Amino acid sequence: MPDIENIHDGVFRGVMSEPANVTTFLKTTLPAALFAQLDLTTITYDPTSYVSEDYKRSFSDLVVQYRTKAEGLSVDVYFLFEHKSYQDEGIFLQLIGYMHAMWKKDRAAQKPLRVIIPVVFYHGEDAWRIPTQFVKQFAIGEEWKGFLLDFTYILFDTNAWNWQDESSRPLRENVYLLTAMMLMKAAFNKDLQLVRQVFQLWHQMGFIHDKERVAFLLIYVMETQDIPAIQLEKMLQETKPTGEEIMPTLAQRLRDEGKQEGMQKGLQQALMMLLATRFQLDEAEKQFIGAVNELEKLSAALKLVVTAQTKDEVLKSLQAVVH
Repeated sequence: MPDIENIHDGVFRGVMSEPANVTTFLKTTLPAALFAQLDLTTITYDPTSYVSEDYKRSFSDLVVQYRTKAEGLSVDVYFLFEHKSYQDEGIFLQLIGYMHAMWKKDRAAQKPLRVIIPVVFYHGEDAWRIPTQFVKQFAIGEEWKGFLLDFTYILFDTNAWNWQDESSRPLRENVYLLTAMMLMKAAFNKDLQLVRQVFQLWHQMGFIHDKERVAFLLIYVMETQDIPAIQLEKMLQETKPTGEEIMPTLAQRLRDEGKQEGMQKGLQQALMMLLATRFQLDEAEKQFIGAVNELEKLSAALKLVVTAQTKDEVLKSLQAVVH
């Protein structure tokens, strides 16, 4: 079974692999003046992870690149995803490490230094306490601070986030992104009431019929809430409107297969869904993915699909583990 950190990371990357979801998230999170200057049609994903070995247990990262509308300047939105229940003050050094690496690369290529917007996504157990401004770490007088490196990152803390606030209106128009974030918010606090609200939204918005995405998120609920499949089925039934049918066989399949096999099939389905979204999959390729039974390889492939330039990159990464 993959570590729980890999499960959090897989959901975050799976959702953010869709440009429309990144755009919606940034519309909610960035200052309006900054968001308005991004040319959203220029979005690309950086295929490299820049998290150092020291911080891989606490963070994963995702780089989304845009250009500005007026000047055509390169802008990196550098996401750090905090997937532990505690808070790591090494976050500043990780952010600085990325900035330094990118600016060295720009200088070597004799290009203007890129603009970097750091965004920290946190969904831990307690409210975020680390300052968002680097210089505030130093217990020193104001006269010293002008000589110190300083920058600010944008924080999205699910503890402080209320999905019903007016500021979250763009998110409420994207039920996949919204409910994935709600489930990440509920993950560490075992908030079953919020999970029920997610199920109600799935029914109300018709999302319950998106089988692959729903199966993907249900596996996440099972793993993070430690809910038996039979209880999950009951919750789904309790939240559906009168007369509406639950997706045929979904809850039954989860109950019969158990968590281990359910996780495997959930990852397979998510991988097929994301590959089909970015590229196209024929029946033989779907069968090929369905023959892979190593969870760690499936999880790694799910991360790779976010940044892969072709589907062959992802499929080749699975070849060695087909039995």
